[in-house]
Amino acid sequence: MKIASKILLIVLLLLNFSYPLADRAYAMAQITMVNRSQLTLYLYIDGNFGCGPVGGLGRFTNSPGLFCTSSVTPGPHRLEARDGEKVVAHEDNVNIGDGTSPTWTVTIEDPDQALIKKLDGARYSVQDNTARMVNVTCTLDIKGTTLIERCCVTWARPDIAQSMAMGTNGFPRRPVGTWYDIGQGQIIGRVAHIYADRGLGNEDRVCTISEDGNSITEEIKGNISIYHRQ
Repeated sequence: MKIASKILLIVLLLLNFSYPLADRAYAMAQITMVNRSQLTLYLYIDGNFGCGPVGGLGRFTNSPGLFCTSSVTPGPHRLEARDGEKVVAHEDNVNIGDGTSPTWTVTIEDPDQALIKKLDGARYSVQDNTARMVNVTCTLDIKGTTLIERCCVTWARPDIAQSMAMGTNGFPRRPVGTWYDIGQGQIIGRVAHIYADRGLGNEDRVCTISEDGNSITEEIKGNISIYHRQ
């Protein structure tokens, strides 16, 4: 074989080996999506499917989140986290370097949880005039994710006030002007159940916080009271 033919054959062989090496170099670029939301998400890259599904977190968990990884070509990309067909989070012009494997963490806070966080420390109140015999003021306080109810008899007909002060005639000992605890309950979403012992077993008070956080509706055996934020 002539020398020129041998050189040409070697060059062709080197070119053939160079293409898979280039493909392997590009394949080293990756992007990992960590799902810290409560949704099941899919990763899309430049509008094309990347990986998934990635399960979401359970409510009130602190685990680091589930993830999936997709190979990409180095360079800038648009990353999308989709819930089905809906884009719930995105990042534009994410530059992924050759041979790198960055992580994109998606955190989508539940709107109810965001509201409760904002309302931490808020107080709501309502006044009740029971058959013109007793005036009662009750409050609902949000402390973290706990709803606390307290009441105070602000006025009572003299005979009832005396019975309440002494705890006689079937009245609990609750002197006029004294605040007392009703109970408390964990807020799940925007609803809390407060179980109050009324002497006839636990009474379920269902408290629902409004979407704007300005009021709370309390339902007791079909009777409804609306507390307004102070």
